[in-house]
Amino acid sequence: AHDTTPPADPPSAAAAAGRPVGIPKEVIPAMRKAFSNLCISNSGVLFENQLLQVGVKHEYRGSQGRISIFFGNLSPSPLAKFHCRLSESDYFRSQMQGTDGILKEGCTVAVKTQAKLLMMIEVTAPFDDAPTMRVSFESEGQLYDYPLRLPIVATCFMEPVSLDPGAFMNRWKSLEGQDRECQEVVKAPPTCPVTEETMSKIAGIVTNGLHFSRCLGCDPTPWTVSGAATFRTGAKDANGNNINVGCLIRVEANPQAGAYRVTTRTLHPLCSKAVKNVALVNIRLASA
Repeated sequence: AHDTTPPADPPSAAAAAGRPVGIPKEVIPAMRKAFSNLCISNSGVLFENQLLQVGVKHEYRGSQGRISIFFGNLSPSPLAKFHCRLSESDYFRSQMQGTDGILKEGCTVAVKTQAKLLMMIEVTAPFDDAPTMRVSFESEGQLYDYPLRLPIVATCFMEPVSLDPGAFMNRWKSLEGQDRECQEVVKAPPTCPVTEETMSKIAGIVTNGLHFSRCLGCDPTPWTVSGAATFRTGAKDANGNNINVGCLIRVEANPQAGAYRVTTRTLHPLCSKAVKNVALVNIRLASA
């Protein structure tokens, strides 16, 4: 899940020009790491600076998700005209409710208090990027506008599938083809060589973070992790059945080269790309 957060103008320049102040550049690295962590965990802080803390708690069942977002005022002054707007999407349906005014004319978040937003979503198609929520408010006469990417990614809607080694390899071979496979190599930093301990962490990412079932016995080496899952959607086919996409992943480590190769295969190119991206980002974090 690559990050496309736009760089912000320096606050002083934006304020002088009468424009809203965007996300400070120095906050963006921590924000990217927080986003990646939240893609594989169910709660945490998504964003924080001297004015605002944004916390997220999210849970999923099949094609549906429930996302609670908390906006805490950390500044010494009230945050006025506090407003949230979700980017339009053609891959999920959503319903939102929250603190009175937060979705319309705006609300006021008093010092050391929170505004809240609850989202109920249903995914209807494969996707490979996360939705954006724009958070705008006014503090001490200055307008602020923060585009925040929500940690709602394709792997949130995976359900583990148990496959024996023969079934996994048969499906793996049946999904050969450029439009079905995504592959990328990531180097491990010199300070964190490829070990059995790091492979155990990666197995945990695949099972607990990406929601794949680990397929044991597929590989004669301890340096490979294989998994299977189904991407669930709420869309219906011509017979009225939910449309789902089978997904496979293999993470192969090369201890001598200090590298990991992530390969995903699915029937839908966007699913292959999305799973690969989320896996890569979190393997980098695990081996940092």
